[in-house]
Amino acid sequence: MRIAYLILAHNNPAHLGRLIARLSAPGASFHVHIDAKSDLAPFTALASPTVSFTERRVSCGWGDVSLVKATLELMRGAAAARPDAEYFVLLSGACYPLQPVSYIEDFLERHRGTEFIEAYALPNLQYGKTLERITHYWIRKGKPLARLRWPLQHWMNRHLPLRDYKKVLNGGEAVTGSQWWCLSAEAVRYVLDYHARHPALYRFCRFVDCSDEFFFQVVLWNSRFRARISHSLTYTHWVPGPGKQSPEMIDASYLPQFAGPVIRDAEQNNCPNDKREVLFARKFGDASGAVLDQIDALAARRAGAPRDQHELTNQG
Repeated sequence: MRIAYLILAHNNPAHLGRLIARLSAPGASFHVHIDAKSDLAPFTALASPTVSFTERRVSCGWGDVSLVKATLELMRGAAAARPDAEYFVLLSGACYPLQPVSYIEDFLERHRGTEFIEAYALPNLQYGKTLERITHYWIRKGKPLARLRWPLQHWMNRHLPLRDYKKVLNGGEAVTGSQWWCLSAEAVRYVLDYHARHPALYRFCRFVDCSDEFFFQVVLWNSRFRARISHSLTYTHWVPGPGKQSPEMIDASYLPQFAGPVIRDAEQNNCPNDKREVLFARKFGDASGAVLDQIDALAARRAGAPRDQHELTNQG
């Protein structure tokens, strides 16, 4: 299985090096975007024939269209460098595999053609995904408008008409889902081609809240790929709370959930969909070495298990 890993990172260079080493295999390549606000120097030692960095770096903001832009940069670069890749996997620099590389390759081979991207209808009030995410104006959280953001955003939404998302979607359905995905080469080419032919969607996303959870889902859901969409392969655990913007850090308390032959997503994963099999988890950092050693040990123990123990159930 030929896999191109796309990684959005901004810190924790030691963990990024471990992530790459853990996933390295014949047929694997790594395409890394380092946030333009971060110093590139601590990461350059990772460069190799199979590890490349995007030349154009984007200053990324949480939930901002800049994350869509950085992801598109990764997709374009990886698609050009790896025309032979069969799957493209988007990870953050805080991710780590839960299964051996051989398992990941076998899983994708057995489910060839499936698009592993989370998508569900917007709005979903149970998980705080309001329609205001796309009907109102949202300004980047952080510089350069940090101090002006709230008064300017309030003024715009008070005096300007609601944004017409139905027009930009051309009758399509509004959906949302996790930022992290694993897509076939065919789907990646489709997204890049759609973006080139329909720039209006990206322009619309400049004022969408969490457009990184909207752009790719909308493009694929409203296409021939809808029937192939399954779920995200990245484990995340979200503890509900006011202003919650990121999942929990993974520590040793999660290890029992990673011990079985088939690992499923957390019950609290900020998504209404069924909790299905995952291959990766988020989030970790440079200080996570001890728990990662134990995750590696669990994965090594499973590496020789019979294949029928690893079959994905309830694929549906």
